[in-house]
Amino acid sequence: MNLDEARKRIDNIDAQLVKLFEDRMNAVLEVARYKKENGLVVFDAAREEAVLARVQSSVSPALADYAVSFWQSLMELSKSLERRTMATGAPGIQKIRELAACAKKPIAHPRVAVQGVAGAYAHQAATQLYPDGDISFVERWADVFYALRDGNCDYGVLPVENSNAGSVSEVYDLMQKFRFYIVKAYPLPVKHCLLGVRGASLHDIRKVCTIPIAFMQCSDFFKKHHRITQLPVTNTAVAAQYIARLGDKTCAALCSRECAQLYGLDILAENIQQTSTNCTRFISISCHLEIPDNANKISLLFTLPHVTGSLHRTLAHFAHHGLNLTKIESRPNPDKNFEYVFYLDLTGKLTMPSTAELLGTLQDELLVFHFLGNYYEPKPEA
Repeated sequence: MNLDEARKRIDNIDAQLVKLFEDRMNAVLEVARYKKENGLVVFDAAREEAVLARVQSSVSPALADYAVSFWQSLMELSKSLERRTMATGAPGIQKIRELAACAKKPIAHPRVAVQGVAGAYAHQAATQLYPDGDISFVERWADVFYALRDGNCDYGVLPVENSNAGSVSEVYDLMQKFRFYIVKAYPLPVKHCLLGVRGASLHDIRKVCTIPIAFMQCSDFFKKHHRITQLPVTNTAVAAQYIARLGDKTCAALCSRECAQLYGLDILAENIQQTSTNCTRFISISCHLEIPDNANKISLLFTLPHVTGSLHRTLAHFAHHGLNLTKIESRPNPDKNFEYVFYLDLTGKLTMPSTAELLGTLQDELLVFHFLGNYYEPKPEA
């Protein structure tokens, strides 16, 4: 058999498969209607296992794994169709719609809490997000959450991810604990400078004060200047403040250029981050949900059962609804050993019917599911 003959045979088989696919999905619709009328759930683990076992034993061993993968994909499509058929009036969808209807308006001239001191990158992000805001400073990231919980601020601005050094795990853990809403986001370009006391030179420096994630973003620079060791502090601007008070020519701070003027320091080296596109995503959190008209990003938190394929099945929902995932982050679940909490970002808007349908489905299917917000995030600067 030559190539053309083989392809013709495949085309003939595909024509049969298309008809069988349509017949199968019509049967799935009947199943969906029955489940809806009788209050049954879409996912039936025992049924799926039985089908896959039958498929695996019905083909040659060389094709068994391929057949199982094919049927798994087919069953995911079938469940997606079932969910859409059963969606009308589903409790999860109704809950999501009610939540969206209760969204609040942004607060004018808000009180905004950030971690650190003046000149911190969080301070810069907060001024971009809330140019009319009254900004106050706290010592730790956790203190931002406490300030919000206790009513001492209207919003809190925090870093969640750096383009070079990755996620800020502690903030994700705090999001899991407090479960506030994300109402805004801002990708702040981060350009690190090495600042020393007046009269110091780069040759003098033996120690640098900064946060570990900032040090990581400049690792090539510090490999080249390997004599300089790191002194961890809680915030980059706190480092600048400390160096100014210390007055030691052998110590420097790794922070923003703005800190030089704020704390009377000299710039010994600038733009020493790994890449020119270094960027940190900051979020604004609130006790109340806000959904702006230009919302383009959704954040979720959920847990999954500790069974094979649970993550694949959940992520398949997004593919079937044509939604683009922009981030997935897993953190240990403190309530269960060796199980995880997932944070997921996707592009979309809650007012779109397909998006509300998807989130409602997840609300009904997952043991723990929290909608963290639908907000606007501009694209990072080129």
